[in-house]
Amino acid sequence: MENVDLHVVIADSNVQDRESKTKIMESVGMKVVLSTGDGSKALEAIKQKRVDVVVMDMILPGVDGIGILEEVNNGNQKNRPIFIVETALRTENLVEQAIRSGADYYMMKPVSGQMLIKRMYQMVESKYGIIPSKKEECHIVTEKKDNRIKKKSASKIGYTYSGDLEVDVTNILLEIGIPAHIKGYQYIREGIIMAFNDRNMLHYITKFLYPAIAKKYKTTSSSVERTIRHAIEVAWRRGNIEILEEIFGNTVCAGRGKPTNSEFMALLTDKLRLEYRQSTAS
Repeated sequence: MENVDLHVVIADSNVQDRESKTKIMESVGMKVVLSTGDGSKALEAIKQKRVDVVVMDMILPGVDGIGILEEVNNGNQKNRPIFIVETALRTENLVEQAIRSGADYYMMKPVSGQMLIKRMYQMVESKYGIIPSKKEECHIVTEKKDNRIKKKSASKIGYTYSGDLEVDVTNILLEIGIPAHIKGYQYIREGIIMAFNDRNMLHYITKFLYPAIAKKYKTTSSSVERTIRHAIEVAWRRGNIEILEEIFGNTVCAGRGKPTNSEFMALLTDKLRLEYRQSTAS
């Protein structure tokens, strides 16, 4: 497989998000062709320049995300870039419309920089059969002690816990490989946050947790159970096996297959509690 540099367009109306994405992409050797909050400028760059990946929000002035996808679909562009859509809007119809319009991947904000880079690499390798160039220092955590640099192995989980529960739950689910656009992602995310704040939720998952999630999303407990089970199956079929082994080691390595809904959420909830406890103690 060929090893290449990636040319990227970033379209996001949030200036801070644009700046942080630009910084992390450039740190791993990507070339940011354009970073803009204007959908019209993004579309112009996509049409006129070499662009391998477009990372964009759905809501943009000028031309919105759907409009950009439709314009590219209707044009005569030979080398269509990969479109990774990010948005804070939790609307299922919008997700479906973006996918139908040609979005290659859909991520719900907030998204960690490491997770975004990882998904970009995966999408490029899958679609084009090429391996994007990566700077070696991005895969090493260094610490300076007594004027010497010591290299150490980083955890397979590619981010640092922020202490913001919603952000950390989002990051860990995306890191595992549960797509943000499926319903089970939202249900699991909500369930872990509820269980983190109330231990009894996981002791009585059928009696308390499923009904609480069902009430919030205006559905039934049985639908919540089935949808969560499906999301876990997706993770086990298509997710990151190294991350799964790190979190669910005993379950994965023992060859027992995927964990039950309650095991899955209990293990993630306990991991978050442990990380938070350690960070508080240190």
